[in-house]
Amino acid sequence: MFYWLSTYSRASLSFAGIVIAGLVVWLAVNSTETLAISQLQQTSQARLALYESTLRAAVDRYRYLPYVVARNHEIVNVVTGNGTVDIANQYLQKVNGRSGAAALYVMDRTGKTVAASNWGTPDSFVGQDYSFRPYFTEAFAGQEGFFYGIGVTTGRSGLFISHPISKSGEIVGVVAVKIELDELERNWQDGGETVFVSDADGVIMLTSRGDWKYRTIRPLTETDRERILRNRQYSGQELRSLNIAENPSGEDGLLEIGNERFLFDIKPISGSEWNLFYLTPMDYVAERRTSVMLITLIGSGLIILIVLFLRERELKLASQRKSMEFARIQALNTRLEQEITERRKTEAELRGTQDELVQAGKLAALGQMSAAIAHEINQPIAAIRTFCASARLMLERGKPENLGTNIEQISALTERMGSITGQLKTFSRKSTGVLEPVNIRAALDNVIQLLSSQLHNEGCVLEQSAFDGDLIVHADLVRIEQVFVNIIRNALDAMAEIPGTDNANGKTEKRIIVDLTQTRDKATIRISDTGPGIGEESLALLFDPFFTTKDPGQGVGLGLSVSYGIVRDFGGTIRAYNRAGGGACFEIQLPLMRGTQT
Repeated sequence: MFYWLSTYSRASLSFAGIVIAGLVVWLAVNSTETLAISQLQQTSQARLALYESTLRAAVDRYRYLPYVVARNHEIVNVVTGNGTVDIANQYLQKVNGRSGAAALYVMDRTGKTVAASNWGTPDSFVGQDYSFRPYFTEAFAGQEGFFYGIGVTTGRSGLFISHPISKSGEIVGVVAVKIELDELERNWQDGGETVFVSDADGVIMLTSRGDWKYRTIRPLTETDRERILRNRQYSGQELRSLNIAENPSGEDGLLEIGNERFLFDIKPISGSEWNLFYLTPMDYVAERRTSVMLITLIGSGLIILIVLFLRERELKLASQRKSMEFARIQALNTRLEQEITERRKTEAELRGTQDELVQAGKLAALGQMSAAIAHEINQPIAAIRTFCASARLMLERGKPENLGTNIEQISALTERMGSITGQLKTFSRKSTGVLEPVNIRAALDNVIQLLSSQLHNEGCVLEQSAFDGDLIVHADLVRIEQVFVNIIRNALDAMAEIPGTDNANGKTEKRIIVDLTQTRDKATIRISDTGPGIGEESLALLFDPFFTTKDPGQGVGLGLSVSYGIVRDFGGTIRAYNRAGGGACFEIQLPLMRGTQT
């Protein structure tokens, strides 16, 4: 039994060794192939950049010519029928001779060539109609024309670049330059590398492989063939497909053309619809793969032992790492839970502190308004006493029929006192912290009624701009009223040194203006005064806690800070600035509730 188990274990180990050896060989060959392909790709990208630069240099050398020629007054005159053709021909011949281009020619608005640099040659362009060429239609539409094709007059291929000729803002003709890139193509062929350029239809225009020229990288559709035939772009060419098979082995970046396999890379040429292809034969990769396979097979036995050893060691280290990582994650989770708990506690404390500050601010405001409120209540109390004394006299004199008028007056006065005390009771209550629909106009009316006595005693007039409709926001009525009270009382304090009335013309100098406006999704409340305004150095610090411009004992600098926090909690903004005509303005913007915009 022991012998059988030992034999079974050795057989299993041998089988595992063979599997591992095969895996090692596969990994080595695969990694070698990947590395070789990566090196080839890096080389391919560098060569692509080089080939692109040579192509771009060959094109850019002439690209400016149509632009310059289009601004020559002789050329403009000749396309409009006012110039001399001979002078234009001589000019184009001279410019073309200096530049080294294949041809330089000018067409009128019909596409007919009126002057050309090759005017004196048998294959002159003069008199030829090129209106069917895309480079003419593009230029006549106000764009730069860029077209590669076989010349219908010379039968030689080249790149045509065109530019519109304008006079008084109107396009009157087109100037074009033809560039032959045969020398560039010969240089590519001498380099011994496989590189080619295809146009937007996939037709190979420039190539280092002569037998690939005017072949296509994919079969053309009938529509594409008809358009190319109509443009006479490649006259006399069959435009047969190369029958390229991409990913022949299921690997990206590989293609097969005939019996050849290539690693390819593509680079779009900016400013055109051309693509530059660089192909690298896979022979180098195959040689590297064979060499590595032989070396790997020779050392497979040693590699098996190393892999087994490293695998066991890696398992132990991985187990240790997982254990340490688990412990670290547990510690992080515990610390995170503690931080979350502390943060929630801090936020609750801050919210409670803010609510207490709001309540303290309201009670302080009530204390400061107490004198005006007492005066407001004393007046109806005195009147009630007078009416009561009058009623007593009427009873003593036996005239009870006149008591009704006195009782009605006393009832009206008590209702007035109830209204005053009711506002005090509403304003002094503590906020529940629950956000609900609040009518801004109603909140302002409550505040104005509450402060009416103080406004009257200090000789200040509060003006409200006309506004139709309601502004409904999602807020807390008590807290939003506190914001309005803080701002209006600050305005009263700022105008404390201003006399209530100008004795010369009776005009009130103390004024507070409340303006309500509405945009599509926001309500804007502007509360401005006619005071001295806010100092520039104070504007940046106005909403900071404990910042105040009042004398010591007159304020602690929390009113505007608390107001800023309240408005921010409601999703709004508050800012202060000085008006152009004098005085300060506080602007509050609050988001309107959905469905309430008008």
